[in-house]
Amino acid sequence: MKSRIIYTCGVIAVLMLALLTGSIPEGMNKRIWQHRDSSMAEADVNVSIEPEHFSSHLPIISINTGGKDIPGKPGLNERISNIADSSISAEAEIFDEENALNSLTSPASVKSDASIRVRGNSSRKFDKSSYLLKFTDSSGNSADLEIMGMEKNSTWILNGPFLDKTLMRNYMWYNLSGEIMEWAPDVRFCELFINNKYQGVYVVTEQIGASAGRINIAEYEDGMKSSGYIICADRAGVNVEKYADMFTVYTGKTDSRIEIKYPGKSKINDSIAEYISKDFSEFEKALYSYDYSSPTLGYRKYIDVDSFVNYFIINEVSQNSDAGLYSTFFYKDINGKIKMCVWDFNNCCDNRIDEQQPMTGFFLVERPWFEMLCRDEYFISHVIERYHELRKTCLSDDKIKQEIDDISNYLGTAAERNFQVWGYTFETKYDMTARDGRPVSSYDEVIEQYKKRLIGRMRWLDKNIDSLYMYCHESVNKDLF
Repeated sequence: MKSRIIYTCGVIAVLMLALLTGSIPEGMNKRIWQHRDSSMAEADVNVSIEPEHFSSHLPIISINTGGKDIPGKPGLNERISNIADSSISAEAEIFDEENALNSLTSPASVKSDASIRVRGNSSRKFDKSSYLLKFTDSSGNSADLEIMGMEKNSTWILNGPFLDKTLMRNYMWYNLSGEIMEWAPDVRFCELFINNKYQGVYVVTEQIGASAGRINIAEYEDGMKSSGYIICADRAGVNVEKYADMFTVYTGKTDSRIEIKYPGKSKINDSIAEYISKDFSEFEKALYSYDYSSPTLGYRKYIDVDSFVNYFIINEVSQNSDAGLYSTFFYKDINGKIKMCVWDFNNCCDNRIDEQQPMTGFFLVERPWFEMLCRDEYFISHVIERYHELRKTCLSDDKIKQEIDDISNYLGTAAERNFQVWGYTFETKYDMTARDGRPVSSYDEVIEQYKKRLIGRMRWLDKNIDSLYMYCHESVNKDLF
C-alpha cells in the first residue's frame, strides 16, 4: 500500500515536471525506488531474528512448506543441468504495513497458496538460495497478485544476495536501468522466513516475461503464424522446452544456447520456434554482412539501436561480466524492432568469483552481436554521445554516491540482521572474492569498496570512451580476402 502512495506522488511530480519542461524524463514515469520511502527506517532498531520478536521496516515474506525441503539445489558434484526443476506446494504470507513496522504477528497483507523452487545457475550452489515463487489458487492454477506496490503477477523471483555483500547490486542497477531503458524489472527489498526460520535480506524481483506491467508485447494466440517473442542467450539450462536455431550459433562466436522464453511452453510449437529463429537470424545476417551504410538495408532495419546502446553503456559501466554472453535477453513485439533487457548484476563491479576484473578496458566489444555493432561508427557515436549525457544525469558521481549511501542507510538494521546469519562470509576462508585480493571484514567496508570501484570505473571511461572509435576504424572493417 505504501509503495502505491509513493507511486501516485511520483507520477504527480513527474507530470508537474513535464508541465515545466515540456517533456517526461525517460523512465521516470514508471520507476519507484523503495529506499526513498524511509519513514519507518529510523524506527527499526530491533536486531532479533527470532520469529516471535522480529520486526522490520522492510516487507516480510514468510513461506511455509510443511517442513519439506525446497527442490532445485544440486548435490556437491552434481551438474546443474541435470537437476529436475520441480516445485513443491507451499503457503506464502506477505506482511507490508503502511506507516508501521512489519512483524509476523500482524495480519498478513497477502496470503496465498504457492509453489516454490530454488532458481539460478551458479548461485544454486550458494549457501543462501534464491527462489522462484509462484502464487496459485486452491486448484493449483496461477493467481496474479499485486505485492509491495508492484504490478500484479503470479510469478516472482526471491533473489538472495550472497556473493554480493552490499545486498544492493541488483536492486540499484535494475532501478538505474529502469530510468535509462524502456523497461527493467521492478524490485523491492524484503526479509524472508522459511518454515519460521530467518533467511536474511532478499530482493523481490519481477521475472522477465510478457504481461501487463512487464514487457509489453502482443499476446500470442494458437494458430498465429508469427509472434512477438522473448529470447535469452545463456548456458544450457534446466528443463528448457525450446531452443532457437540462430545464425550466430553457426558463426562459432558463442557457446550460448538461445532459449525461447515467450511464447511459453504451453503455447510454443515447432512452427513458431522456426519463425522466431528465422526472424532473429535476419538481424544477425544483416549484422555480419558489414553493410553499415544504410538504415533500411543493414542491421538498423531490425533493431532499436537506442536499446542496444543503453544496454552497452549500463553493462560497461557496471562491468557486468555475463552481459552479452549469458543471461542476455532480447525481445520484440510482433511488428516492432528487437530490443534488449538487462538481467542479473550479481557479478558486476568487480564481484566475480573467477577472477578480479581490471578497472580498465572494454569487454562487450568482444561479445557476440556487440563485436559487430562496434564495427559501425554510427553505433559507436551513439554510445559515446549517450554516455556523456547519462554522466550528467543518473550516472553522475554525485548521483551514484548518494544512491549507494542512501540505500545502505535505508537497509540499516536489516543488513545487521542479515549478517547475523551470513556474517561468516566476511571471513577470508569463506569469502570467494577475497582469494583474489579483495577482502572485506564488514558491511561498511564492502559499501566503500563498491562505491570506490564504480566511481573509478566511470572516471576511467570519461577519459577513454572516445577510444571506442578504434573498433570501427576502416582498418578493422577492411576486407583482407
